[in-house]
Amino acid sequence: MSHHRSIHARRAVVTVGGLALALAGTLAAGPTQAGTAHRATAQRLEATLQPSGDPDGSGEAHFTLNKARHKVCATVTWQNIADPDSAHIHRVSDGSIVVDLGGSVTGGSHCATGVSKRKIAGLLRHPEAYYFNVHNSTYPAGAIQGALRR
Repeated sequence: MSHHRSIHARRAVVTVGGLALALAGTLAAGPTQAGTAHRATAQRLEATLQPSGDPDGSGEAHFTLNKARHKVCATVTWQNIADPDSAHIHRVSDGSIVVDLGGSVTGGSHCATGVSKRKIAGLLRHPEAYYFNVHNSTYPAGAIQGALRR
């Protein structure tokens, strides 16, 4: 994914360099529609994971959310917990699972696909209303967790 973005960024620099005079008025007026679409394509959130069951567990989670592709991806690291068997983004208000990211901790896919644009928009608009929880057989309700933030 980062390879795709770096190619896209290089293309944008060439385009901007080639059309600098034509875009000068547009850039001064505000972001272009293409610039807005690019920002909306992939955005990032993160969480610092602290004990929620396992008293000495810790970790970090980094998320990439892509509304256009209906995809949420996670890269998760952890320390001092038994092997995880699932991981989810939960809603703070009722603890319900919003996005299943089990593969990010079990060696499967790091991405959930088919996530609605509405869910992704909610996560991006109010990350503080959600938390990420890593579960294992020792702590099935959650070994470590952390609030989502930008």
